[in-house]
Amino acid sequence: MPTAGRPTDTAAEGRARSATSADVARRAGVSRATVSHVLNGQVERFLPETVDKVRQAAAELGYVPSAAGRALAMGRSDFVILVAPPTTLTNLQDIVDLVSGDLEKLGFTVVVHVSRAEGARVTSTRLHNLVEALRPAGLVDLGSLPEDELLKFQRIGCPVISPTIGTGGPRTARDDLNASIGRIQARHLHRRGYREIVYAFEAGHRDATWGRERMGGVIAVCERRGLAKPAYFDVPLDPGGARAALGSLLRGRVTPLGIACYSDEVAIALVFGAGSIGVQVPRDVGIIGTYSGPVGQIVSPRLTSVYVDLRVSLSGIRTAIAETYGGILPPTLPVDAQVISVVEGETA
Repeated sequence: MPTAGRPTDTAAEGRARSATSADVARRAGVSRATVSHVLNGQVERFLPETVDKVRQAAAELGYVPSAAGRALAMGRSDFVILVAPPTTLTNLQDIVDLVSGDLEKLGFTVVVHVSRAEGARVTSTRLHNLVEALRPAGLVDLGSLPEDELLKFQRIGCPVISPTIGTGGPRTARDDLNASIGRIQARHLHRRGYREIVYAFEAGHRDATWGRERMGGVIAVCERRGLAKPAYFDVPLDPGGARAALGSLLRGRVTPLGIACYSDEVAIALVFGAGSIGVQVPRDVGIIGTYSGPVGQIVSPRLTSVYVDLRVSLSGIRTAIAETYGGILPPTLPVDAQVISVVEGETA
């Protein structure tokens, strides 16, 4: 009978110890320092047969190098932080998949950090703490960070890829994709005969970077075309809230109104809200969404929205990743490829 408090041999065997660098060194017949150098990719000083022995021993033992130890040895980890703006957009996963796919092919592990809507100071503190803890190989910003914050990361030795600032290699010129979305929404509404245009945020996300930039695009078109400066309002994503928001906006109005929406979800909420208070779409209210998600194309009336080709809109960042980390450049797209276009529906 086994002594109380001591594991049986079977129990001890069940808790198999993970292989260490010392185990790999013994099996390969080399020092632990050699194992560390080889598995961290520093193979220039070693014979090819030594490198092969170390890698084979590690594979046979199932050895997984410590991320912390690798970061200490190399001055950085294999993590890349992907910073996204505060958003509820349903295509954020598609954006993350494209960018992280490129990074993972290069051997990096992607950590997604979503900026907080509470303000830049909260985001900055959390992100700086994350960079300090992970010692990342780089930071990829999708457009949520101001240039002064990005420069801080560069100064502490963290490579930065962003639409706002380059990496030390070719500068990635900041495009105005989100402002362009707002402009194309406003132009479409104006062509459809709406002489007053407003912008609809999702309730609780008025501070979202992309939303502010899109509204800026709407304002720019209205100024150029001699229209009144667009007002803005918040739309909750629930039937009662959307109905109340739209009813308050339309109270006493006699002329048709065009509404440029932060997302398809906001647009769909307004379409349902309009129907519940007897407002005709698009006769009384024209509504245009953003990103042309599948749900907007199966509701009735079918949603008019803006389509964004992510391959084109992210091509600058993806090219910068390849140039910075030595990957394969993304496929060259036709010079006339359209980044954004209106998907004609029945709501504007």
